[in-house]
Amino acid sequence: MHQRTCPYCDALQSPEVRFCRSCGKLLPREYNTPELTVPTTGLPRSLPSPEVFAYARSFRQPLTEVLPVLGALSALVFIGGAVAAVMTDDSGWMFAAFLIATTFLGALLYYWIAGMRNWRKGKEFLLSDRPLVSWIYTPEEWHQVNVYFYKKMRSDSPPYGCLPLLFAGIGLLVGIMVGLGDTADLEETVASALVGVLAGSIVGGVLVLPVYLINRSAIGRLRRPTPPACVALGRGELFYERVHTRIDPQYDRVYIKQGPHMHILVERPKASTILGRLGITYVFPSMILIPPRMASAVQEALPHLLPHN
Repeated sequence: MHQRTCPYCDALQSPEVRFCRSCGKLLPREYNTPELTVPTTGLPRSLPSPEVFAYARSFRQPLTEVLPVLGALSALVFIGGAVAAVMTDDSGWMFAAFLIATTFLGALLYYWIAGMRNWRKGKEFLLSDRPLVSWIYTPEEWHQVNVYFYKKMRSDSPPYGCLPLLFAGIGLLVGIMVGLGDTADLEETVASALVGVLAGSIVGGVLVLPVYLINRSAIGRLRRPTPPACVALGRGELFYERVHTRIDPQYDRVYIKQGPHMHILVERPKASTILGRLGITYVFPSMILIPPRMASAVQEALPHLLPHN
């Protein structure tokens, strides 16, 4: 199959496309550019622009901002448990702190490994010919995207109240284990469990403030200048701002919604497992704003994303 380069951005285009899949401009019917012969797959392929290639070689793995936060929380909990154990001369506090800190460290390791795997998949996708349409927001477009999501996130209220309940459950288990270890008396075990619930609730309540501040900091970062994100749409796979995900044609839906801000909606069933909810791709946005210059190219490529759209 012969492919031509776009006269505006030099990205390779299939001969049947009408709009450039990288810059979104209407392609002339005939233009004098060199032709390249590449294997055909039955889909309108186009290689990304040099800007997308440069982005693919430089973007960081997703959720890197979460790793130092988890490390700091782990250290904070461990130090707090050690201080409490010394002050009360009760090793149970140290054991509880170790259990919670290990949970944070396990989450840190999980996100680091999952982030590296997702980063490799995203990079390989961007550097291949699988993207049907791709673009990088201009600084002005990216500012508008950040302003839109800043207002949206400001209106959302995360469930901070779940933290005391979560740590109360951990405290209950620790209290029961400590009570059963010290004595077989039922009353002592119940008292130890109640103390564990109280201590866990206090720890969870204390953590509400740093988690709230971290969330506000994440929202505030949307108002700071950041490098524009890259978007790539392929057959059964999507890429948006460092996160790569696959879409299932049997369960997922991808379509364009018109309005003041034209955008792509990604509807997928909720994850049924805890690991699914904690996965990197679970944070993939359900909405991708389309810049006006790319509207025609996205509409042209959209029918090829999912066979049942």
